[in-house]
Amino acid sequence: MVKSLQALTISALIALSTAACVSTTSGSEGSFVESIPSPNTQPEFSLLTDEGVQQIKDSGRARFDLRDRVLTNAEAGVAPESRQEIIIGNPGDPDIQLTLVGPEGEVTISTQTIWFTHLDEDSFTEIIFFRAFETIEIAKQELNESVTQWGILQENIEMWSSVSEKAQDDKVKRSLGTGVGATGLIVGMNASIKRGTQVFHYIVDLDPRNYNEENIANIRSTGIGRRVVN
Repeated sequence: MVKSLQALTISALIALSTAACVSTTSGSEGSFVESIPSPNTQPEFSLLTDEGVQQIKDSGRARFDLRDRVLTNAEAGVAPESRQEIIIGNPGDPDIQLTLVGPEGEVTISTQTIWFTHLDEDSFTEIIFFRAFETIEIAKQELNESVTQWGILQENIEMWSSVSEKAQDDKVKRSLGTGVGATGLIVGMNASIKRGTQVFHYIVDLDPRNYNEENIANIRSTGIGRRVVN
């Protein structure tokens, strides 16, 4: 039942993003830098308490430590038994600069909606964010960057490029598969287009059980991951 509600909520958010015709303002909103923690300083990371969420909205910045590939309730500042999902921002809101610090590096991207799913106690399950583009040129740049930034297979990018070029007014959706990019995080990517606006939907996997060698190798070679389901 939870997963059914989750799927419906994802569809609703994607529909809202498309309807709002949200577009990023530059062609290179995602930046990657090597993550080298300083031995003498402790970096600051965002919290998902009421105060933490408000700080993210006020500052337009969010930063999460995913170097161990998880985001626990304790790290987010919420109660250990909490399973509450958290959504920050809506389509059309000011951009939030979201920084994900992974085991192999960090990336900063702009988004208007960040969703933290919570299927289990003690730890969040996924970080989901959306990026939308009104022009084909900037959407193509985003697609090209997703190969190195998120590890999405080139063949899936080419498939979507072909599909989106032929799309009419009706909404078209496709999965672009799963990748392991420069951050070392598992990220799934979906795409949709309606009336020329393309929306890309990213899902960062925070289930440590999916980070086994066999699954990682399968993702890198096929773009398909095997998710552990309770």
